[in-house]
Amino acid sequence: MRLLAGVTIVALATSCVASPGYLKLDLQRRSPYEGRLIRRQNPDGSVDTVLTQNTNKLEYLVNITVGTPPQDLGVTLDTGSSDLWIPASSAELCKQGQCDLGDFDPSASSTYKVIEQGGFNITYAAPGDTDAGDWGSDTITVGGSPSIESQQIGVASQLFDPHGVMGIGFDTNEANNDSPTGVYPTVLDNLKSSGIINRKAFSLYLNDFEATTGAVIFGGIDTTKYSGDLVALPLQPGPEGIVSEYYVTLTSVSFTDSTGQTTQLSPQGYSQATLLDSGTTNTLLTDDVFTGLALGLGAVTDPSGQAYLIPCSLSTANGTINYSFGGDGGVTIQVPVSQVVGGQGYTSSQFDDPSGGCVLAFGTPADSGGFSILGDSFLRSAYAVFDIDNKVAALAQAVENEAGTSSIIVIPTGTNIPSATATATATGTQLTAVAAETGVPTASIQGSSMILAGTPTFSLTTSSSTTTAGSTSSSAAANNAAVPTAALLGLGLAAGIMGL
Repeated sequence: MRLLAGVTIVALATSCVASPGYLKLDLQRRSPYEGRLIRRQNPDGSVDTVLTQNTNKLEYLVNITVGTPPQDLGVTLDTGSSDLWIPASSAELCKQGQCDLGDFDPSASSTYKVIEQGGFNITYAAPGDTDAGDWGSDTITVGGSPSIESQQIGVASQLFDPHGVMGIGFDTNEANNDSPTGVYPTVLDNLKSSGIINRKAFSLYLNDFEATTGAVIFGGIDTTKYSGDLVALPLQPGPEGIVSEYYVTLTSVSFTDSTGQTTQLSPQGYSQATLLDSGTTNTLLTDDVFTGLALGLGAVTDPSGQAYLIPCSLSTANGTINYSFGGDGGVTIQVPVSQVVGGQGYTSSQFDDPSGGCVLAFGTPADSGGFSILGDSFLRSAYAVFDIDNKVAALAQAVENEAGTSSIIVIPTGTNIPSATATATATGTQLTAVAAETGVPTASIQGSSMILAGTPTFSLTTSSSTTTAGSTSSSAAANNAAVPTAALLGLGLAAGIMGL
């Protein structure tokens, strides 16, 4: 590929294993830049802005090549969208050397064809947050796979994001699904039609915070990467009333503390259609569930009102967030507290805790237009299988940091998910977008610079201390008491944490 003078392309430590019926790719995790936005794509092509974060923004990347001769790029793997788009070398950000995962020069590819000049345009909620350019087609490979010819791609010459995205969702969720040209074959469609996989299905293993790599297996399941039952869950209709995204039914959320006491966070009869989205860093829960969890962990709202802060020492706390899916006969995924402690936003001189203040990797659906989303802070603890052909997902408890020998089962044609032991059939409802107060207190300020940490209601034992504040009630979700808001007295935000 063409390189700007003095620019080095970041090599992703990924590998590809291709066998009859499946394609296994390593995922490379990285925190790309500070102060950027967490987003998800809507069916109309727009993308919701969620939260600005610091190093809490993580991405999972794969290598692809585009063109003849092949040009190397790294792209974010995203279950929450369906298009493959890449930055054009003519984009101003790429000229400035910011496209560190590579860019694409259409004029250098003998197989590139323009489909619609200026037709690719995704506009985001934040001012200026737009990726736009041409719709085209070219030969691609995914992580060293056999070539896929004439894959439709967006080639963005106007960039907000310095690298592209490979969406692996339904074709009905494409950015141009309401255009005169209609839907087009996605990367998953073409992996199947090319005979590389048997079914439009794949498994995802992000691995935990301590690991830098995970894996996606198109057309296969690695039985060594999960424990217990792999339970199939019928996908639920999305906001448009059809099954076009990976919504599953979340029926219970609870917290088990360091003493073994479990606090129910979700109300009785809870049944929420919730999106499994690897392109969203945080987990976004309904207001009642989120408030109970945040207060239990002692979270406070950042003085800017755009993030939730907890002591960084909770990265070694003993406790789990328990998510149950599908109702009777369903599956429960336990997420350790350590997996929801994001990047450090404040040092111990700015946040009243010796470990400093870190971002809690949670928000509410009000931050995403009303969608409940289980992002990477959940998916790191789950082994997930996605089956577009049969509109089913399957979940099991992930085996953390498993680096042993793989045992991969090919997903054949048909309707059953191999190794799935049960199917849970409870249905979920869509949350209506509501801007609501969460009840999480805004941080108090001591003097002119010190943010005071909150007081947890869960018993949280860490490697250095035990924090206990009162006893938990039978339902922390009911604890929505108003807390006085403190004014921000001359406090400067930590560099990069909330920059837009």
